[in-house]
Amino acid sequence: MNTLSRPLFTVIAHRGGSAARGENSADGFRAAIAAGVPALECDVRLTGDGALVLLHDSVVPLPDGGRLVVRHASLTALRVAVPDLLTLEEFLDEFGHRALVNLDLKGSGYEQQLARVVERWGHPERVYITSQHAASLRRLARLLPTAYRGLSHGHAFTRVPRRVAGRSAFPMRSLMAFQLAVTLRLARAQLVALHYRVVTPWLARWLQVQGWLVTSWTVNDPREATRLVRAGVRAVTSDVPVQLLQALTARQLCPVSSWTWDAIFGQGAPAPSW
Repeated sequence: MNTLSRPLFTVIAHRGGSAARGENSADGFRAAIAAGVPALECDVRLTGDGALVLLHDSVVPLPDGGRLVVRHASLTALRVAVPDLLTLEEFLDEFGHRALVNLDLKGSGYEQQLARVVERWGHPERVYITSQHAASLRRLARLLPTAYRGLSHGHAFTRVPRRVAGRSAFPMRSLMAFQLAVTLRLARAQLVALHYRVVTPWLARWLQVQGWLVTSWTVNDPREATRLVRAGVRAVTSDVPVQLLQALTARQLCPVSSWTWDAIFGQGAPAPSW
């Protein structure tokens, strides 16, 4: 393949990409970096006492059958229940200089806290923020303008057994494209993070013409990853990022490693018209 024609993309380790080492754990992130994964994804929630922590679920089960609701619990109580729990500050301090980061917000209303933590760390250009909440992304466009922002979409398709493809799916894709365009403008997002079953070459091209690039989650099949990269997807998030890197490299599809997201997201699409 001609070097100039190679797709521009990267691979992101979903929650560190190592279920065996613990999701959103320091051990998982260290293993991904040691294996050469260019970017790390983590989930971010707000605790009851105002800390930002790396947890996917809104509730933490306790050994006695009880539970902690993250948004009501203190950081101290959560650390007792989850001994390897990381705060966002700890994550950025240890890993933010070693890989690009994707912060997936599991809620809304804590945009100011997030912006303060990222600004205090000092490298918002290394941060890609994803959220299902358009209002959150719109606030972050003002609070943290140099970070990239992506509207996360397609969660309903996690229950669909196959891709949205074929002529019969065109009306659904067209309606989705229109809805996405409206919501993306409201969100002031530069990207859309789509479930991989939603992505088609037509949709990726259409969004790019409108000014939005596409990333995709959660992609564990090398064939699907190859399809997505060739369709123009700029980042694939995976539970098995090392295996995906190996498979894509074998197909002469080499991900980009960069100091900032600009090298991956800053080329190939016009600026969105907000």
